[in-house]
Formats: sequence, C-alpha cells, structure tokens
Amino acid sequence: MTAVVTAFQERVRGLLTQQIAERGHAPSKELLASSLQCSVPEIEDALLALHSTHSLLLHTHKVEPWVVHPFALYPASCWVQVGGRGYWATCLYCAFGIAAALKTDADIFTRFGGESEQCVVRVRDQDVVEKDLVFHLSTPIREWWDNVIHACASFQPFRNEHDVDVWCLRHGLPKGAVVPLPQMWRFASAWYGDYVSHPWHKRSAEEIRNVLRSNDLVGPFWSLG
Repeated sequence: MTAVVTAFQERVRGLLTQQIAERGHAPSKELLASSLQCSVPEIEDALLALHSTHSLLLHTHKVEPWVVHPFALYPASCWVQVGGRGYWATCLYCAFGIAAALKTDADIFTRFGGESEQCVVRVRDQDVVEKDLVFHLSTPIREWWDNVIHACASFQPFRNEHDVDVWCLRHGLPKGAVVPLPQMWRFASAWYGDYVSHPWHKRSAEEIRNVLRSNDLVGPFWSLG
C-alpha cells in the first residue's frame, strides 16, 4: 500500500486523473506521452509501476487503465452526475471523491445494498444532503487491495444499521464498519479533495493513518496491519 512511487510516475498519475476529469474517460497513452514529452513505452512502464504499487488498477490483459480512483473507467455501481457531464465510480465513497475532487455539486445514483431499490445521494455546497443514511464497508482497509473491485463492490449505502445486519445475513458477507454518510463524505473529501487541483502524491503509511484518525476512523477495522 505504501511502496515508493517515483516523481515521474506521480506526474503520470496526476495527468491521467486530470484528463479523466476533463474528458469523462481516460486519454490515450499517446496523448499522455506527448503531454509529458516522453515515449509510449515510458508511459506503459509508469502505468505498470503504478498498478504494482496500488496507485491505480489496470486491465488484467493489457496496459490500459481500468480504475483510476476515484474514477472508474467502466459501467460501475455509481453514476455521478455533475452538470452536463457524468462519471462512473466503483462505490459511493469514490463517488463522493469525484464530487470532492471536482469541488462541485453532484447527484449520485446507486442502489441500497447494491440491490433493486435506487438510492440517490446529493452533494450540495460541499456537503451531503442525505445525512440520515449510513455506509457499510464489509472489507477491512488492510484487505482492500487484495481484491479492490470486490472490496469496492461490498461498500454500500443503507437506511440504517438494522438493514446492514439483514443484508449481511442474506448474502453471507461479514459485517464491517457502519459509518454515517456525513462522516464518509468528510473522509472522501480529505482523501480525494486535491486529486485534480494539486499534483498527485502517494501517501505514506503515516499520512494514511493521519487521514483516518482525523476523520475518527479508528480501531481494528481501520488498521493498516
């Protein structure tokens, strides 16, 4: 989670994030290479290194971005509507991250527990409107990158903790952390708020712990191991 990332790799990650924010999809490797005045193989090497350090996720069979958090580059579980443009996100936490990074109002479309009932969460003036909802994270943070797509898929909004308990029993999934939606918004804002407006930087383990502590996310579930 905290492996060293070079300055060039951080520049590639930062430019990639900014381009997705501007375009709604990933730019070509040729465009990245031209912008950074390097070769396509150098971009591919950087993408592979970023993948290996859990800084983004590539397709399993080619050197192409699949998830560049907070942005998903496939039809994921959340749709973030921002004015006339929209973005996919793998979970509501990442959807919050998109709104925070773009510093804009947003309507986020997802489903309660990933099931049949639609859930719409609104961000207005850098705050969440639906303050009574909760967010359940089934997978502890130290296991997120063991299978990050599964981890994100297990992060779902609910009306209350009782609904979380019923959902976990119904699907045979462990109960993890149940976090009020406003607290989850603050965490996403602290984590993703500078992803577009500032140069991208991979956090150290201590920086990660500081963000968690400052958002009252403590205890075994939030331990990096």
